[in-house]
Amino acid sequence: MWQGEPPPPRRPGGLIALDRAYWENHAAAFAVLGRLHREPPSDEALASITGLLDEWPLPGTPGAAAGLDRLRRSRDAGEDAAAVRADHDRLYGVSAVALVAPYESVHRGQDRLVFDTATLQVRESYRAIGLQAPRLNLEPDDHIGLEFDFVAQAVLRAIGSPDDAVAEAALEPARAFLVEHLLPWAPAMLVRAATTARTDFMAGIALLSSGALDSARAAFGLPAEDATGSAADR
Repeated sequence: MWQGEPPPPRRPGGLIALDRAYWENHAAAFAVLGRLHREPPSDEALASITGLLDEWPLPGTPGAAAGLDRLRRSRDAGEDAAAVRADHDRLYGVSAVALVAPYESVHRGQDRLVFDTATLQVRESYRAIGLQAPRLNLEPDDHIGLEFDFVAQAVLRAIGSPDDAVAEAALEPARAFLVEHLLPWAPAMLVRAATTARTDFMAGIALLSSGALDSARAAFGLPAEDATGSAADR
């Protein structure tokens, strides 16, 4: 069950002290967002998501507040799975040219190509903790949905250790992945997705994702986003 909580105390080095429920909230949010960036929800899943908005696990950022507001608007307007699917397709180029490319390599690579250097670097990050993209060599490993899911899986693997010191050390792959991969490109991409979306649902997911990244920054003691701003500010 989603349940937002205030953060526990912070370690001297910046990392939020190990509180498994707190870190489970991060993993839950990143897993849900990762899945929704990769695949639009069915009508049943859509109803489930919009019925649990008051229990979103990471509510404490401007992005989260703006995203939850848009998702409530989506629910109140009666947006259905067909409308969301069409917008998801339009934004991410499932059947045509993407308006907002969901791949890190397109945003960061010199040639703006998929399966570029960033894709291979992300693949190595997956391998380092025993993961593999579900459609290896068919879908680029650096899809924003897969990158969000990596953070979720890395956090879950870390907090699975019964030893607090071991678990805290094992959070490093998630922190490093945020710094080296998601944070350099995803915030700007999410701004564009939020402003380009036609449905409140897809705009809400982009804003909520921006908020989740801000929550993760705080959890890992990372610097706040620079003057480029977040999706909630646009």
